[in-house]
Amino acid sequence: MQPPVRTAGLALTLALAVALPGCRSDAAPGGDGTEGTAGGSSVGESATTTTSSSSGLGADASSSADWDEGSTTEPLIPIDCTESCIDVASNAGIALCYSCRCKAAFDNWLPGPDEVQCSEATPIISYHADLSGPEIVLAPSLPDATDCANPSLLTGSCRQGSKLGQLQHGDVMLRWICRDPYLDLNGEVLYEDMGLVGQNVRTGVTCFWDDIDDVTHDDDMPPLDLMEASDQERARHQEVFYFTDGDSCKECHDHDPFIYTPYLQSTDWITVAAAKSPYSLVNLNGTGRATGNFHLVSPQANACLACHRIGSQNTCESFVRDSLGLNKDAPYEQQVRDAAQPGSPHWKLAYWMPTVAAPVADFATWVGLFGVARDHILACCAAPGRDIGDCLWEPVPAEG
Repeated sequence: MQPPVRTAGLALTLALAVALPGCRSDAAPGGDGTEGTAGGSSVGESATTTTSSSSGLGADASSSADWDEGSTTEPLIPIDCTESCIDVASNAGIALCYSCRCKAAFDNWLPGPDEVQCSEATPIISYHADLSGPEIVLAPSLPDATDCANPSLLTGSCRQGSKLGQLQHGDVMLRWICRDPYLDLNGEVLYEDMGLVGQNVRTGVTCFWDDIDDVTHDDDMPPLDLMEASDQERARHQEVFYFTDGDSCKECHDHDPFIYTPYLQSTDWITVAAAKSPYSLVNLNGTGRATGNFHLVSPQANACLACHRIGSQNTCESFVRDSLGLNKDAPYEQQVRDAAQPGSPHWKLAYWMPTVAAPVADFATWVGLFGVARDHILACCAAPGRDIGDCLWEPVPAEG
């Protein structure tokens, strides 16, 4: 068990945000700006970087490093998917075609099966907060805890043992999450849910994979690259993944493919939000399509928009209010609810931003920096995507 973590400045980001003035708005693909991992390591001689070490909560919630030197600088000729996409009627044919289209979109790359496994990912730790002193003290919550300081906003879980994996290859960022493990009938660790999201941050093209639940162990995730897979591996892929091209995912992943919440604060999160890359989904015919979502562009929200977009779907419905100390119901533990009350000296426990890389001394200072943006965003999220009053929205760009 990890020792308790003391922090006088526990505050995190809003859906991939790194806060003003601590955000890296110069994040451009191929340059300095897709924040990397201090604990990352190169894999072989490729331009792939992985991160699997857990960071303490006294550190920034998102780490920063240059893009790998292998980041694409010249256009590549995408692989030809004609043969792989002959059959788009059967489940097997759709999976093969989608794999090829994603590989082409990812600069002719998909990870090998050994690179993307739950065993290669970083533990996600849920915490209990002690507010008895002047500083917030965090310690890992009990394995069977039903409430905690940083529950999953998707499942409401505070259970220990989930994992997050991150992999960079040139301009491509790939993340996978393995949620809520338990022992199967053979005594092996089995995850209730596993999913992957990848994006070429230069072009914005994004692919999603999601398992059918309760089928993924630590080391048996099937390959994503079905062009290089055996018949047995392709069959396993069909057993594990149902087909989604992201259309069922974009409500939550509304302004950016990747979602950061305090649930992930124990990981070396690599943020690409400051780049504000275009964001599109892959069609089986090889074209891309817009998500159909909107993002807020009002200048009154610039204190937050300088670092990340505000989307019109689940960001407005859930993440915004949660990040601003609102709607702190169960499974948040009572300490978080108390911290959200006006005048609490521990208010930073209930607010996600800014990160501890840009600490704010007190709540009055926070209001001075972000109060106008907060009030405007909350008002605009009451009618998301609609230009009412001073609220200005634009479609999330599908192309750069």
